[in-house]
Amino acid sequence: MKNEQGNALITVLLISLIFTILGLSIIASAIGGAKRTETRESDIDLTYSSIKVLENMTADLSRSLSALDLEDYMNYDKKIVESGYNTKLHSILEDVLEKSRAENSAQLECLNIIDISKGSDNPIDPSVSCGKQLSFDQADYEIDIGSDFTRVLDLVLVTNNPQETEGEISRTIKKRIILSPLPSFLKYAVGSESDEEDSGLFLNGSPNIVGNTYANRLYIDEDAHYEVDGGTEKTHGTPMPSLMGDLFSSSSHLLDIVKDEDNFYKGDIPPLKHDSQFFNIDYDKTFRQSLRDMLKDTEISQSVADEGTSFKEKLRSEISALPVRAYEITEDGFVKVIEGQSSPLSTLGENITPTAGSYIIDSSEQGLYISDDFKIYGNLVVMSTQNPITFGGKLIVEGDLYLTSYQNLTLMDNVYVTGKTYILNLNGKLDMEKKVISADSIMAESHEGAKLKAKGDILTGESLTIQPSNTSIEFSENIIAANEFTVKGENSDAGQEDDAVKFDSVVYAGGKASISNANILGLSKDGEEQQIILMAKQDLMITRIDEFNNYNDTDEGKKPYLPENDSKIKPLKGFFYTEENAVLYGVGSLFYINGGIFAKENLTINAIRGEVGSNIDNLPTLTQEGKFSRFVVKYDQDVLLKRIELLPLAEQLQIFSDELLVE
Repeated sequence: MKNEQGNALITVLLISLIFTILGLSIIASAIGGAKRTETRESDIDLTYSSIKVLENMTADLSRSLSALDLEDYMNYDKKIVESGYNTKLHSILEDVLEKSRAENSAQLECLNIIDISKGSDNPIDPSVSCGKQLSFDQADYEIDIGSDFTRVLDLVLVTNNPQETEGEISRTIKKRIILSPLPSFLKYAVGSESDEEDSGLFLNGSPNIVGNTYANRLYIDEDAHYEVDGGTEKTHGTPMPSLMGDLFSSSSHLLDIVKDEDNFYKGDIPPLKHDSQFFNIDYDKTFRQSLRDMLKDTEISQSVADEGTSFKEKLRSEISALPVRAYEITEDGFVKVIEGQSSPLSTLGENITPTAGSYIIDSSEQGLYISDDFKIYGNLVVMSTQNPITFGGKLIVEGDLYLTSYQNLTLMDNVYVTGKTYILNLNGKLDMEKKVISADSIMAESHEGAKLKAKGDILTGESLTIQPSNTSIEFSENIIAANEFTVKGENSDAGQEDDAVKFDSVVYAGGKASISNANILGLSKDGEEQQIILMAKQDLMITRIDEFNNYNDTDEGKKPYLPENDSKIKPLKGFFYTEENAVLYGVGSLFYINGGIFAKENLTINAIRGEVGSNIDNLPTLTQEGKFSRFVVKYDQDVLLKRIELLPLAEQLQIFSDELLVE
């Protein structure tokens, strides 16, 4: 009996011990869990507040940069940045860094600004390394700081947990920013500056914008608008627009729009942010400065860019005064008088045949190499009919110039024309190695199998018209058209668009600009695809791009809903800007812009999703959700890092916030 009582007592004590241990374990676990939860909450709070430090630091830098007037440091003649710029910028960065350190010392173990513009790390405070550096998935930068205002900076912060009882909590945060002197419209995929009532950015239907958007007034309509033959306007129901980026504004008019998820594709509301740093261009001032820059290494006086009398007439007068002796016409020379009409008609739809009494250089019997500068009074036709023709010196024409190539035509030096210039390439190569300056209009046309390349600047006192026909035309330098700028391919193309113009150019149009039935592509330079940056003083129209074509696969997949690796469709490579209005239709057309589009006044985009048939009456009637938009803009950030000649500069540096890493 005593043994049984002793065993029972031991059993009771053992069970009590087990439950005591379990209880203590549960209590310890609960305390540990609470502690871990508390530590985790502190970690989140600390990370958030540290990111806020970098955001405030960026805002301080933005305000400080207003004291850095870029006009004081730009040497336009030598195209260099004066040395004082680097000193002033470094001083501003030091002040911003010290201010932020002083205000946030309790939570900082380390804070620094690192300049990586030249491909290597150059800390503003060399005495502090901030530990290991987080790596962005991006190639090294190679900015020429002697000629470019652009800088790339990493703001690096290492946290310090002020609550020692919670153990060590450490995070390294890096924010990359780009300081750019470029005008604000190049910071956005899509935008309108206007703050007037009933104007601004109009998104009708369902465009897909991948990149940041800027608007002071935004109007969203679930119906896309389009026109049928005869000009009648119709509408077609669609999903809402998708904005795969932040929405920036300098006004408060957008607050109600972003409160309603029904205004956006799949209810995905973009973050609304304030842009107090929006700087647009003074178009007229920029136009005149660009003219001066283009004329620097020519025989034409830069004074033609001054305000006052007609630019066209001043340019004509300057060309007439060029000190080159005129070619003397003789019976046995290579220049003949045209007795009748002999130049072919252009497919541009107008008769460009010179009148009788003009002059002609024809290579039907033998090839020609004209080594000296060549000047002639009267209209001139140059035709490489059976053999090549090369002008080794300048070509100066007091009249109209007709360049027609069948068997290679090369102009090695500048071309000056007081009248109109017609460039027609029917076969072989037509190369213009230097500048072409025409007081009147220029028309350039090239046909299937022919190669037309303009390797120098193009300047016209009137309009420029470019027409590729089943081929591509290349422009390697900049273009200024005092009036209209037009690109038009053939509207009879069936299937894939094969009329193209390749650019590495900044283009100024003093009037309207229009692009239709043609692909706009980037020239390859040093292994990188370039682009066009088109700035029009008046309305911009881009229409009938890949009309009635469709993506190989119209199902959109995951965000950001881009038709990547679709060989059938080539994106328009460039940025398009107008001082006035632009209306674009991604209904029958299939727009994919790799760059951006911006209007100072009204920008209207119409878009549906999915496939269309062979004409405008065959629009999708079933659900369009889940299908690619027929109007896509994918922002190209690379433009901020390039030093592009003839681009206007803002009065001060602007900040473009790039990636943010936390570890």
